[in-house]
Amino acid sequence: MEKIPQVLTSAAKKAASLSVEELWKLQTTIWDNFLYPANVKQIQSINSTLFAPNIQGRVDITRTFDGAELNTEYIFGLFADPTKLSLIGVPVSYNITKFAATDNIVSASTVFMFNATMFGKLIPITIDTFTTFDPETKQLTQYDATFKWMDFLFAELYAEIGTLIHANSTDQVDAYLTNIMAQTLCEAHSAHCTGADQQYADATSCYNYLTTQVRLGQVYELGRNTLWCRLMHAEMLQYRPSVHCPHVGPSGGGMCVDDQTYAEKVLQNYFTNSPFIPSL
Repeated sequence: MEKIPQVLTSAAKKAASLSVEELWKLQTTIWDNFLYPANVKQIQSINSTLFAPNIQGRVDITRTFDGAELNTEYIFGLFADPTKLSLIGVPVSYNITKFAATDNIVSASTVFMFNATMFGKLIPITIDTFTTFDPETKQLTQYDATFKWMDFLFAELYAEIGTLIHANSTDQVDAYLTNIMAQTLCEAHSAHCTGADQQYADATSCYNYLTTQVRLGQVYELGRNTLWCRLMHAEMLQYRPSVHCPHVGPSGGGMCVDDQTYAEKVLQNYFTNSPFIPSL
């Protein structure tokens, strides 16, 4: 039988514990502010006081996010505009269906309802999370999030798009999405990426590059060299162009790049702020 990993250092054991009730409140406060339109207020605050300055975050279908400013932008800014191009829209409600907590650690499974304005309907999405909180400041210090069954969801949404555009094949759906996503990206680039932040010579070269040199991508590739990844980062251009414009450009800016194998993704030793295994 495998032994419990000995990551339970003296520092971890000295960390103050939070009650289950306190951890429940901290978790629900994060989710309350993740919902639209509460997330709009959070993204306008930069930086959210809900996050520790050195917060570390990871999302299975994207990648890692360091620091309060970056996490404020992505957690709250990504789903803060129901008028933007998005398959899943904005989160409007949630229900925590599983919850376990000890010390400063929370494990939760949460079903969110997203208002998918593109389809005119509500979509349920389950997000499983492991989180840690600072016992003194009560701020979120780490999160490891997994979007469940997203392949299943995207397959259904692609089929719906196919029906809407009267497509005869998945290739036609891919071509349709490639076109509207490239147009959206190039419009955002023209609006926000100017001067030293400019990534493409003009809108035409932007569109040509994105439609011929970058693949559309799969649902797990929102952190790889894909259109899906760049579309996600396009939402961030308005906040910090100098940081985010490279993410939609040809280089991918370190965010939309094919820099990991499957094994490297699985074995990545990322979190350093606090153990995810409780002290004994």
